[in-house]
Amino acid sequence: MKKTLFTALLGWLIFESAAQSDIDALRYSNTPNLGTTARSIGLGGASGALGADVSAVVVNPAGLAQFKTSQFSMSLGTLTNKNEASYGTSPKIVSNLFRGDIPNVSLLFTTRKTQRGNPIKRGWVNSNFMLSYNRTANFNRSISYQQNNPTNSLTDYVAERSRGLNASELDANEEQLREGFYYFENMFWYTYLIDSIGNDNYTSVYDRINGIASQKGNVATRGGGSEFNIAYAANYEHKVYFGGSLNIHTINFTETNRFSEVNDASMFGGWDQYSFTRNLETSGYGFSGRLGVIVRPNDNVRVGATLQTPTRLILTDNYFDELFVNRSDGTTDDLRTIDKEYSYDVVTPARYSFQGAYIFGKKGLVTAEIERIDFSTMNLSTEDNYFEEINFSIADKYKRSTTLKLGAEYVMNSFIFRGGFASVGNPMVEKGNQRRRIVSAGFGIQEKKWAFDFALARDVTTDKYVPYQIAGATSEAVNSKFRNTRLMLTLSKKF
Repeated sequence: MKKTLFTALLGWLIFESAAQSDIDALRYSNTPNLGTTARSIGLGGASGALGADVSAVVVNPAGLAQFKTSQFSMSLGTLTNKNEASYGTSPKIVSNLFRGDIPNVSLLFTTRKTQRGNPIKRGWVNSNFMLSYNRTANFNRSISYQQNNPTNSLTDYVAERSRGLNASELDANEEQLREGFYYFENMFWYTYLIDSIGNDNYTSVYDRINGIASQKGNVATRGGGSEFNIAYAANYEHKVYFGGSLNIHTINFTETNRFSEVNDASMFGGWDQYSFTRNLETSGYGFSGRLGVIVRPNDNVRVGATLQTPTRLILTDNYFDELFVNRSDGTTDDLRTIDKEYSYDVVTPARYSFQGAYIFGKKGLVTAEIERIDFSTMNLSTEDNYFEEINFSIADKYKRSTTLKLGAEYVMNSFIFRGGFASVGNPMVEKGNQRRRIVSAGFGIQEKKWAFDFALARDVTTDKYVPYQIAGATSEAVNSKFRNTRLMLTLSKKF
């Protein structure tokens, strides 16, 4: 079963005409890992070599071995999004979005080996087991755009897509008129937004003298990705820490893409305005594993490494399209396609990272992390091997990317001040103007039985979105600057 969808993600993307595509794989693969606690966020995600933080389960599970007591931890947060978008030469349009969030809930149990009531210092001195929930991806965004006097129309794109089809294939039969149209091309043909010019060729129908008066669009995405983790970590003489986790992933994604045009109709009975809406809902689950190690050669230096296996996601798409047409003679058409469903698998790339930290005694620390992901290994699959050509194109279109994270802490009595920075690598071979930078800061209060941490992170992304593309014509791009401000509070209680 085929589908088509508008999509807005990082990079240079267009109105996809295939079924599930590389865009689906990229959406669930390009999720920078900055941790899920205020401490990790405050350090720009560069917490992999430090440990003793529950978000280590999604960064480097070996860090869980550094806990000496059992602990319950919970994080609360907010996400405030601001998107500035300009379409063609039109002024920018600002879209705002606010969401609450629960990034982490964790319960960790520590088992310490003792001899005559005292902790041992030789061999395996302790082992820790943890159950946790972590929110690892955020898909919430709204892009609004508008331009006047465009040089072409979305109906030109639909006419081009319909080329080669017989008119009888575009006609609506009784079932479509009763239950819903099969494809959106059927709706554009039925409402005379496109018309035949013979030999299975088609043309758009709008005022060729005055042209399209204006275009307006909005792409609203919602949802996220989460992990349920079962983790185990062990401490060898406080010099080497090992850890691993089994991760159960859940995905929830919705997209509503509205596009409308106004026609300076010079003939009575022509269309004045139409609105085309594409609706997509994706849900599913998956599995992955994560292994980590941290080496502590002395009290000041720590180095670590993490390997996350590819994640296999089992997804189901539900989608339909809507078309509303308002004509100059006062008549209207309000149509929609049938509800469609399609199931498929996505395999996201393996990730590996290297971490390092230098501890200045009880005064503070500096830490860094570098993460590598080969996006050309993304893969889509079904039983009928439908995605073979798409997977070939993924290998050509995407590349290895490198994400760099830096962080620092300064300790003043019971107060800890933090700062961080992350530069997220571009996964696409074609560079375009995609760029993502994250700056963060935070503070914490550490007491014997409890801890309080707070962080603020500012995520700035620049990217492009192309609503549609016509062969031989210039495709106007929506240039966006996306600012995501994240506030997070983490409370921890030892027991």
